[in-house]
Amino acid sequence: MFKFYGLKYLFEMVQPLKFDLYQGQQFIGQCQANLGEIIGDKQRIFYLSDLMNQRNGMISFKTERSKENIQKIKFDIYLQLNNSLFQSLLSLFKEQQFLSLILYKKVPNKQVILQTEPKPKQSQLNWRRIETSFEILCDNDPLQSIFCEVIQHEGFNQQSLGQFEFWKYQIDKKVCLFNIINLNNEIIGRSMIDQFEYDIEGQFYNFIQQGTQLALIIAIDFTESNKNPYHSESLHSISKESQYLQAIEQVANILMDYDSDKKVPMYGFGGIPKYLQNFNKHCFPLQGEAHNLDDIRRIYEFSVKNIQFDGPTCFNPMIRQTMKWAQEDLNANGNQYFVLLILTDGKYMDEDQTIMSIVDAGNLPLSLIIVGIGDSADLKAMDKLDGNNGLQDTLGRQAERDLVKYVHYNKVKNDQGQLAKELLDELPKQLVLYKTKNK
Repeated sequence: MFKFYGLKYLFEMVQPLKFDLYQGQQFIGQCQANLGEIIGDKQRIFYLSDLMNQRNGMISFKTERSKENIQKIKFDIYLQLNNSLFQSLLSLFKEQQFLSLILYKKVPNKQVILQTEPKPKQSQLNWRRIETSFEILCDNDPLQSIFCEVIQHEGFNQQSLGQFEFWKYQIDKKVCLFNIINLNNEIIGRSMIDQFEYDIEGQFYNFIQQGTQLALIIAIDFTESNKNPYHSESLHSISKESQYLQAIEQVANILMDYDSDKKVPMYGFGGIPKYLQNFNKHCFPLQGEAHNLDDIRRIYEFSVKNIQFDGPTCFNPMIRQTMKWAQEDLNANGNQYFVLLILTDGKYMDEDQTIMSIVDAGNLPLSLIIVGIGDSADLKAMDKLDGNNGLQDTLGRQAERDLVKYVHYNKVKNDQGQLAKELLDELPKQLVLYKTKNK
């Protein structure tokens, strides 16, 4: 067994690694893999190749986060003491009093985890952005008690006013109000744990380690506004590598590392495929199966030459199809999180239906990432779907979570890797929020 330390994991980047294996001075074999592939592959077993590029054995990997990168959490604690208790205690002392909090666990004896700074005593107090981890607080055990003791300071003297107890599972379920109990088993006030923030990177890593797979689906705009592919001004021009293909390859090169079967369904919309007789022109399969970037390129190039560009641009049928797959996987107790990549050159014509579907998709393992191709002013309509400020459908329903990210390719095309970085930067958080909400 060999151990390697200090690799910084970045989800939205391809991080290629090469391992050379020697026995003494003799070369045994070589393995090349992306860090994301090592983390995301179910088996984490890769082949070794000799100097003749022949398989010469296998190598397996196990990854874990370093101790300094354990799953961190941040939260605020608010206290409100009973006014009668506060007044009676205050009248007994002349020196100014302070309060602090001690977080501890009883495994097997009292173990102090952290103590906050003292604050001047008032009936209402708060300590903001306390930082620790559930691993430290309760060994990541949802049923292990976590205690918080309220300490009163006066000069060099201190005494316990009371304490409250909580559990990880309560925080996960957003139970955040607790009674403060003194030694006489009397309620002397209430506490609230608020503004709770998980370490998204750590949570995402854990879900991937536990077997969650990212299932990429590609949907490409073949409407006539893209222009004839045999003309150089076409956004699908066959005389050069199109922005469509560039964008697809940048995203697929990352997300395929997190899908063990490497199968990527490719679909088109807004066109008339010459190779199909019965089809929905707003959601039709491209010809061939894609398991790698070469397959994706081949299928795209064939499609450009064998689809009649038409219209209009509609997103909803493709979104609904992906929602169907996500629901089927959910019903089968699968562990896939679907990522629909939509590439388009302009305004979509079914806005109300699309927004309604996005709102409906809030309870499904699904994210949408949209790339705007070209310079059409209609692309500004895409900003509305990127629901950072909340998305509401015509029925007045609010989206339960943000599951859409939009990027205009021309704004990042001169910065290598920036498209994937911006397009995928919210995906770990979207996955974590879905998973934690639907435990």
